[in-house]
Amino acid sequence: MTDRLDFMSDNNEHFRRHCTGGDITGLAERLTAVQPATDHSARALQTDPLTAALSHATEAALQCTIDARTSLHRVTLDYTARLIREALPEAAAITADTDDGLLYEVRDGDGKALYRAPFTPASPLLDSLADDIEDLLRHAFTFGGLVAAGWEIAAEGEPYRSIPLPAAEATDRRTAATEFPASRSHGSIRAEYTLGTTPAFEITGLDDSCIRETLDRIRAAIVNSGLEWQPGRMRIDTHWTVPSGYSADLALACTALAAAGAIDPAALNGVALIGELGLDGRVRPVHDITGAVRIAEAAGYRKFIVAADDFDKASQNIDITPVGVNDLEAAVRFLEEMNEAPSTSTEADAPRRGTPGEDAGKCAQCDRPLIWDVTGNGVNDLWGERLCSQPRRAGAAVHVLAG
Repeated sequence: MTDRLDFMSDNNEHFRRHCTGGDITGLAERLTAVQPATDHSARALQTDPLTAALSHATEAALQCTIDARTSLHRVTLDYTARLIREALPEAAAITADTDDGLLYEVRDGDGKALYRAPFTPASPLLDSLADDIEDLLRHAFTFGGLVAAGWEIAAEGEPYRSIPLPAAEATDRRTAATEFPASRSHGSIRAEYTLGTTPAFEITGLDDSCIRETLDRIRAAIVNSGLEWQPGRMRIDTHWTVPSGYSADLALACTALAAAGAIDPAALNGVALIGELGLDGRVRPVHDITGAVRIAEAAGYRKFIVAADDFDKASQNIDITPVGVNDLEAAVRFLEEMNEAPSTSTEADAPRRGTPGEDAGKCAQCDRPLIWDVTGNGVNDLWGERLCSQPRRAGAAVHVLAG
């Protein structure tokens, strides 16, 4: 190409000295119409040096852009697969709404749906994790090139497209995640445990002033509860919109234990864990249990594990099912029991209601006759009392419907 341009430049100078003006390329354009070039390289041979250089630069930049877009789609899918498999190890393919960048479905190798939008507290993918994945997809989809990246039109039709996930890596890395109802907001916790590496335990995302204290408190509570894991590296990443204080201790410890294999990570799904930990593993009450319960309930949570001393306050909300625990070991045991319990339908989980003033049966704890209160959403005894003075066989401070 350089030789060609040099030849044209030399002959243009000769033409100007010995002819009436103009140049070779200009004369050629006046005498014979130049046929449209089929590619940039052909056009470069028919035009001036500056245009030729710009043509080549444009061609190179375009190719760099195509390569960068291909790389973006590849690494985005790799990262997305890694995040999804933290909660769904069997994930093999996904479907997304490419117009809005929303994750619609996750499937295993047999095509069985492991997750499908919309999100609920019982979903295997946390809402915060789904948000992270959708943010990645949304940015990648903006640049186009989906066909070249392997996204095929899904059975649902446009704009839904599906793609197989990269093969899972063979690794001893395990993960678990949950969410935490911090005061006035919602936070997320994700633990990653790598077996067999140099032992380490770290937490990120907390204020520098309390990271060391929180780390020591949680580690001591786990060890003193007899719940240690095999040597390896434990990393807990947290994200709060506002500081959580010490009330996230229980959630941090249980998420770490789930990542280490002490409990099934799925046991964390749909359960709000609220409590401070002592060095001895005891679960202590928190400053604003009522506010934390309210935030979690608004997000769809109905199952709660709280400190035994916070149980009465949490039980005042008749639309949730709280459990009070004295120590970390009891919290882990309740998580396992909740996970093993058979799932119930949405209708069964809905609060029971009745006609105000009508018979509601007997209290499951004290056997007193109960009637529906003036709202029809709660019950009291014939004397108008809601509190139950008998031993809490059903685990509540208030009257509990039998059945």
